[in-house]
Amino acid sequence: MRALLLLAAALPLCAQDALVARGEKVFQTSCSVPYCHGPNGTAGRAPKLVGHSFTARELSNIVSDGIANKGMPAFGAQLPADDIRAVVGYIMTLRGSAPASASQTVAARTVPEDAQSGKALFFDAVRMGGCGRCHELEKRGSRVATDLKTAAAHTDLRSIEVHHVMTAQPAGESAFPVLVAEQSQKRVRVFDLSSPLPVLRTFAPDAVKLTAGSAWEHREAVSGYSDAELQEIAKYLQWVAAAK
Repeated sequence: MRALLLLAAALPLCAQDALVARGEKVFQTSCSVPYCHGPNGTAGRAPKLVGHSFTARELSNIVSDGIANKGMPAFGAQLPADDIRAVVGYIMTLRGSAPASASQTVAARTVPEDAQSGKALFFDAVRMGGCGRCHELEKRGSRVATDLKTAAAHTDLRSIEVHHVMTAQPAGESAFPVLVAEQSQKRVRVFDLSSPLPVLRTFAPDAVKLTAGSAWEHREAVSGYSDAELQEIAKYLQWVAAAK
């Protein structure tokens, strides 16, 4: 672990910038989710990281080993060492940062009354399978699936056609539906859609076979909502699209 930290400190500025950029992406997909930290290190259900006082060594240990009985999972067995180093580098950029003053903050748009219920349902952090666990809107939620602004034209959110879901077949495992997060010569990273909470999994390229298409349907993702609740969410999506 010490070697990783010394290596990061010795990196030239351009390499550090690339490391931080990669760490920000890892943070968005693995840490900034409705049931954990907020976007850009703000508070979510987990504490804010903006202005933290952790050292790089402390962060590396926390990310790798987790914190028992505090809801902080261990990512040492889930993320490659390079990703852990990158996300630590990104979180270190939040160290000592102060929130923007009121004069620097752009006033948030006021959500109309008929869209407020839908917004609350969309970002419901308690509900398993909530929309915000897969989709990002207004800088909230998780950037797992595609932008939903185009879904504003749909009144039936159960029947949205999904063309980018694939089927993953890891060696020695059953096949499951996925969204591909990364596919390179070094690794394949996919979001496993077989559970209400998408799980980011990493494979060696020769350890998993990806096939275009899947029997997975969007109605599976929104099965926890009633028809009336989905109608409220549709109103919120329509407002977001119109306000852009």
